[in-house]
Amino acid sequence: MGWVRKPRELLSIPTGGGEPFRTRKSNGIIHCSKQLENIRKDYCEIYFSELGENRSCSITDNIVTTEDYQMSLAISTLQINWKNPVFHRWNIYKISNETDYELVKITVHGIRSEVDMRISPGVHYLGLLGIRQIGDYNIYLPSLVITETDVHYANGPQNVTFKNAYDSPLNSMVINNYIRKTMNNTKQIEINNTNTFEIPTLTMEENVFHGKNNMSGVTFTRLNVEGLTAKTFENLTSLSRLIFDNVVLKDLSFLRSSTLQESLTYCFMNVANVVDLKNFDKFTNLETIEVNRYKPFANLTAFICQPYKSRCPFTLGINKVACPLECNCQYNRYNSHLEIDCGWNNLTTIPSLPVPKKGHSHLVVHVNLLTELPYNSLEGYKSIQSLYVSHNQLTSLSVSQLPESLSYLDIRHNNITTLSPQVVEYLHSVNTFFGYGNKWIVYCDEYYLQDFFRNKAKLLRVKTYQFDDMMNIFEDTYGVYLRKFFVEHIDHFYLEANEDELIRAFDSSYKYLKRMELLNNFIWVFLRKIDEIILHHLNAPCPYRCSCCVERQTGEVIINCRNLTLEFYPRLPYPIPYNVTLYLDTNRITDSTNTEDIIFTGYASIQKLHMSQNLLTELPLHLMSEKITYLDVRNNLLNYLDDGVVAFLENRENFTKVELSGNPWECNCTKKSFLSYLRKHEPMEYETVLRRVNITQDKCPADCICCVYTSNSESLTLMIDCSGKDLHEIPPLPTPTHGQTTLIFERNNLEKWPSSLLPGYSSVTRLYLANNRLSDIDHLPEKLIHLDISNNNFATLNGRAQGFLQKRMNSSQMKLSLLGNPWTCSCKEKDFLVFVKAQARNIANPSAVQCSGTGRSLIEIEQTDICPSVHIYFTSLAVSLLILALSLNVFVCFRRPIMIWFYEHEICLSLAARRELDEEKKFDAFLSFTHKDEELVEEFVDRLENGKHKFRLCFYLRDWLVGECIPDCINRSVQGSRRIIILMTKNFLQSTWGRLEFRLALHATSKDRCKRLIVVLYPDVENFDDLDSELRTYMVLNTYLERNHPNFWSKLIYSMPHTMHSKRSRSDAETKV
Repeated sequence: MGWVRKPRELLSIPTGGGEPFRTRKSNGIIHCSKQLENIRKDYCEIYFSELGENRSCSITDNIVTTEDYQMSLAISTLQINWKNPVFHRWNIYKISNETDYELVKITVHGIRSEVDMRISPGVHYLGLLGIRQIGDYNIYLPSLVITETDVHYANGPQNVTFKNAYDSPLNSMVINNYIRKTMNNTKQIEINNTNTFEIPTLTMEENVFHGKNNMSGVTFTRLNVEGLTAKTFENLTSLSRLIFDNVVLKDLSFLRSSTLQESLTYCFMNVANVVDLKNFDKFTNLETIEVNRYKPFANLTAFICQPYKSRCPFTLGINKVACPLECNCQYNRYNSHLEIDCGWNNLTTIPSLPVPKKGHSHLVVHVNLLTELPYNSLEGYKSIQSLYVSHNQLTSLSVSQLPESLSYLDIRHNNITTLSPQVVEYLHSVNTFFGYGNKWIVYCDEYYLQDFFRNKAKLLRVKTYQFDDMMNIFEDTYGVYLRKFFVEHIDHFYLEANEDELIRAFDSSYKYLKRMELLNNFIWVFLRKIDEIILHHLNAPCPYRCSCCVERQTGEVIINCRNLTLEFYPRLPYPIPYNVTLYLDTNRITDSTNTEDIIFTGYASIQKLHMSQNLLTELPLHLMSEKITYLDVRNNLLNYLDDGVVAFLENRENFTKVELSGNPWECNCTKKSFLSYLRKHEPMEYETVLRRVNITQDKCPADCICCVYTSNSESLTLMIDCSGKDLHEIPPLPTPTHGQTTLIFERNNLEKWPSSLLPGYSSVTRLYLANNRLSDIDHLPEKLIHLDISNNNFATLNGRAQGFLQKRMNSSQMKLSLLGNPWTCSCKEKDFLVFVKAQARNIANPSAVQCSGTGRSLIEIEQTDICPSVHIYFTSLAVSLLILALSLNVFVCFRRPIMIWFYEHEICLSLAARRELDEEKKFDAFLSFTHKDEELVEEFVDRLENGKHKFRLCFYLRDWLVGECIPDCINRSVQGSRRIIILMTKNFLQSTWGRLEFRLALHATSKDRCKRLIVVLYPDVENFDDLDSELRTYMVLNTYLERNHPNFWSKLIYSMPHTMHSKRSRSDAETKV
């Protein structure tokens, strides 16, 4: 990794009136020293004593002024400014009368010549001034600035830096001479050029570093470096870092230095020319070469890095193994590890691996076909520190197949199901272990494996980018406090905290345990854990803070969540195809049935469910598995079980046991199904529940359920339910200490009414006896307010029962149910009929109380219906005769319309149809019209010939032969037709042939016994003035059909021949020409 020197930290510590003490950090060591704040006041006296009185010296406000220099002290910084350009002698003296003072900095200015004797290392000035140590020493020359740091009067500086301000031919000389003068304890020398516009030449002399055995680093920046030879570095046995940054370096012969080849570990060569890496062949300890342009060399074990880039190509390991052909090898110098990436290559074995010269190796072999790991004898495998082997086909792990000093192991998504004790012990020393995607099988006798996975599950891991959002959920101080426990993992991908540490910090109080449970729930629901431990039998992690294992002999899955102060049901998100026993005893689980907070799918596989000593107020049906055989809910806060749960438990054929005791069960009649179940399976618990309500001191009958019914408007009621037990008699009943009694004895085989001497019978106020075999009532309780005798064999109620019920209904609004009995409705039982009708408001659904046989409702029957008199017969006869007379009168008055309607609808044809006397005639009707009204013929043909009755018409357009005499044709048509239809229009009255046809038809039909002539009068005929007197007289004295009449066609068809359809034998073909 890159490094920076941290600034010295100074802290003033006041003392009892003397100079302040300061702490100073140097090379990681904190030193306590006394800082000089003032120049001694007798400095000029010393100066005069040494040089004579004729010299000049003054001191004012910590500023000393002489003819050669000015020296000032401020804030532990001493500045020396040489005024005299020519050096004559050293005339600087101790500025303190003590020797243990230190300064922060000394700066020297005013030297104008590069050959001036005053260009001396800091130790020389420290000796003159009598100062023990300084942090920085700076000497400013015309073209050069020299800086020393951490200077000690005896050991010299730790670091020396030369900064070229501009190019000067004397700079090389100054630098070489100064390095020689520098004491041999110097660690770092840096020679830089701060002028970005030129690159000055620096010539180094061969013996410049003589004696510098402790020097560890030399740096050249933005220079043209010359003069470096193998002898230049001959004495630098400790030199480990050599840096040439943006340097012109034409001669690399200095790399032949045997000393350099043995000591150098890092070389930075950002040079203008191409570097042949073969020059580094004999550098045995060289770890990293940072070079911008180079000629590769295959046998080089050092990392070859581009300047300022984090990842470096890799060539050869120190074990002489190159990067495998199937892999990509790169060195990350910031993390100091070699990444050997062999992923996605379908490898079945791991090849020999290189060992890096520096740092540690990461082996990535994910997404391959490995079925086992290699043994430690594989070249380069033993020294691996991080192993990524996810998404392979591994089935087992062995210590002999794991690297010796592994710190990171990723075996996700393999086929590993278990770990040996040796491997678990090994994994305790592994910092990071990921096993997600393997489905682990943990047997109950493998305690070491249970403990290992339980401890792993206690690591709470949250992805880094989601951490703040999740912490914001906890808005109180808990969230602020919680943040302190999460630390960033070494790979910066997530933050983690140990749950045990959190619980210990919170003193294991219930409040904070609840928060921990909530936190774990949030991590799972919203963020999901990064490395869950998936168990084979659950296909999911073991629930929060629980332990899970498999019984080796039976294969039963045990999930133990006892005594964990849990408030949520554990998560079992997937079906479990095995027998499961879940222990949830001694927790704080309530009725949390919200499926958004919990996943219940796995509960369908539970065979045995232990939930005693919780806070349950409800037992949800979705917790009940089809496989369940044992249920323990003792000592909870349950008041009842839902009907659905009771029905579920009742229908379990293989149920072995249900533990229900210790709950505050309610003896409420709204939960009779549960109370019945409770009495059946835990009779002692049921008796305890009944006694708790303190409503009776007697025992409940063996085949019955006793409970308490409460109403806002009534006192407590003891309900005794014996329904559906196939009982033949009512057992002795418990007597209530207060309140009322309701007896439900429905759906039994009771034939005899209970005796009034039956214990407890007199206290009954509601009596339900429906669906029995009762036929008579003996004695009813005095305080009865409700009686249900539906669906029995009652035919009537005796007088005593009627009297009692009448009295109770009048005084207490008693209710009575009589449905489904074979009641007798006869004149003999008319008193019962009167009772039912009078008390209908107090009888349930009175209209449904029916007579046997007839099905008539009792309240609809009148006394006269069952007890009739002689007056009724005569009245009925008179009414019948009156109705008959009125019917005949109506028929006579409206005979013709009625006959027409009958004939039209073919109803009573024997009555409506007339007998025809001329059935042998060829045509049913002759249609007479003038040629100007030919368009009127079509509708007659359509209605009469093609209609329902199929008449045969005759008209001249179709049936007369061409050339015959018209009067003969008219006479033949009239004689051959049973009816003559005259279409009397205005055109017809004005037509000679029309009037002729009318007259012939009138003469031909005048002697007939039936009316054959049918005149159809059209609207355009206003009067009959155009007719002669004979025809006009006929029209005045006879009826005719008006064409505009709404019932025209009905009347016309009725006027046509009434031949019965069944007797019509002529073929319709006769009407064709």
